[in-house]
Amino acid sequence: MDNKNIDPNEESLSDDPKENLRMENELLKLKLQAQFGAMSSEGGNLPPEIENEFLKNVLAFENNYGNMKPAKVVELLGNPQFQKSSDLDDEALKKEYARLEKLMEKKSIAVDFIREREDRFKYQFITEELFDHETDGGFPGMTTHFTYEEFHPDHEMDIKKRTDDFLRDWFRMEFNEYSSELGHSFVLANQQILTREETIKKIEAMFDCYAVFKNCKAKVFEIKFELYDETETRMGHSEGVVKYDAVLENGETVNMEGPFKLYLSYEAGWWSICYFVFPGFEW
Repeated sequence: MDNKNIDPNEESLSDDPKENLRMENELLKLKLQAQFGAMSSEGGNLPPEIENEFLKNVLAFENNYGNMKPAKVVELLGNPQFQKSSDLDDEALKKEYARLEKLMEKKSIAVDFIREREDRFKYQFITEELFDHETDGGFPGMTTHFTYEEFHPDHEMDIKKRTDDFLRDWFRMEFNEYSSELGHSFVLANQQILTREETIKKIEAMFDCYAVFKNCKAKVFEIKFELYDETETRMGHSEGVVKYDAVLENGETVNMEGPFKLYLSYEAGWWSICYFVFPGFEW
């Protein structure tokens, strides 16, 4: 019987198409392991047809990656010519930026900006800085993404994001090992050092006293950070006020209200919380 997934130049090892597909999947796994060091794994509940497509896509990606040489973004775009932002009036820039966006979409290149930015700002960054950036991107069928803040970190925005994540997880009572806003260690006022896991257990012990948090409100008043040499740890903080109702199992409500302050450190390009003061919680 024919099976479109089996190489037509090779003789099928079985008359059962499903068995042929299973064997092909095993061969693909072995090929990935031999060529790229990829470890074979069970397909779980994946249908063999889906697993087959997945393995072929992984193999194609690895082959393309191995043959891919670093190239400048402007080269991936076909070396287009764009005038400098300073040489364009508003109307001309609008047309050129539209042309740039269309070209990037065609070439599967996307640029993201965390903050709202004007078109002139975006155009200048892409044509006068990103164009000269070398990348391993440009894989067929895949979009290469760049973020402005990867080139120019926005520390204030990053700290605000960690703060928002902390407040969200606190009000939902759902901190866990995947809560990336929490640092790997916490330094208490008495110089005691706790791991992230130990800190989460302390937080959960407080959460266990209540059924749910309701009517949660928060406002951030201040975000500050200090920048030192790149080899040194950077410190920052955010502070504001919170108000929430902690509901006991018997239905009784305890009002939690007051100022909060989160202390953060910056390491390996990431801000994370290393200590905090928060209404309702005691270390």
